[in-house]
This record gives sequence, structure tokens and C-alpha cells, in this order.
Amino acid sequence: MNLEYLGDALDHWKGSLFEYLQTEGVLRDFAVDPMAADRKHWNEADFSLFARLLRIKRKQIILHKESLESSRDKYFAEIVHGGDIFLDPDTGIKTSGSSQIAKYVRASELASLLRSAVGRVVAVYQHVRAQKTCMRVDVCLEAVKEKIDGFGWCSYESPTVAMIFLCDDDMRTTCIERALGSLLGRHAERRVRSGIVRRVA
Repeated sequence: MNLEYLGDALDHWKGSLFEYLQTEGVLRDFAVDPMAADRKHWNEADFSLFARLLRIKRKQIILHKESLESSRDKYFAEIVHGGDIFLDPDTGIKTSGSSQIAKYVRASELASLLRSAVGRVVAVYQHVRAQKTCMRVDVCLEAVKEKIDGFGWCSYESPTVAMIFLCDDDMRTTCIERALGSLLGRHAERRVRSGIVRRVA
């Protein structure tokens, strides 16, 4: 999350989505990591606004002493929350050699979060540019597949962004798919996808 974009329309979309999924009981013990690449520019009012936009309580936001740019290992080690979590990187899951790593979450970091709490749902915001959203999501899933043996996934996709849900328990991502299907009805077919990924030995 970059402070420059705080308060845009996508924050309202994220908030509506998370409010619905928590109300439906398919996201539990939910916390949010803004992954603020420009953390030094944020103040308490900014974090409070972010919480309001995402329709969560301020205490559900994970704060860090370490920055994404100084030590990513230490940054992710500071996440002690054991429940479901949303990561909000500027761009999404890293799948290539981009030098702007602070804008991304690595597949290895997602795998570590999935391993550290069995049955935890990890949601990740994914920006999409110059390609079909489904193709970008598939590339992201392939990157995660290289780092963990298997997982269930569900994605809610639009032409420019996606929300990707991952869990080592595929029943949980199936429940998210069903909840989104119940919400969107016949429109879910072109917005929601899901599946199970297994690494081939």
C-alpha cells in the first residue's frame, strides 16, 4: 500500500469485500498488513483512515518496527498474528526480476505465512496491467506453487485488479468461492475462479 493511493476507490472495494466475507464467517480472526512501502510518511490518522476504509477495527492492522526495504526477513518475522491475514502490497505477488521489491510480496513469503499457521487464509491484492487478469493470477499461482507443496485458491477478478485467497486447507477457499457465488449470483462465473494446486514431483 502506498500512501499516495490511500482513499481511492479500490480501498472501498477491499473494505466491502472483507466486511462481507467476515460477516459470512469465511474469514476468521482477520488482520491486515498494509505493507506500506513508504511507512515513514504514514501517521496515526492515515492508519485509522485505512482501517475505516477496509471496515475493520484499528487494532486489526499489523504494525511493524522493521521496514520492507531494510530487512524483509525481520519484517515478516514480526507477523505473530495466527489468524487470517490480508497483505496489501502496492503491486502484488512478485513473479519476475523487478528491482522494486518493496512493491511486492514474494512467493516464498506467502509460503512461510501459510506454513506458520495451519488453515490460515492469506489474501493478497494483485494489480494487473497489459494482460488478462486470469492470466496474471495464473502466473502468480505458479510462482507460489514453486515454494509450497499444495494449496487451495480462490480469486475475485476484475479487468485491472484481483484479490487472491490462498490456504493449505482447500475447503476454506471453497467456502470463500461459495460465499462470493452467493453474493454475485450469475455474475460470479466471470468474476470468481478457484482450484487446488499441487506440486508435481
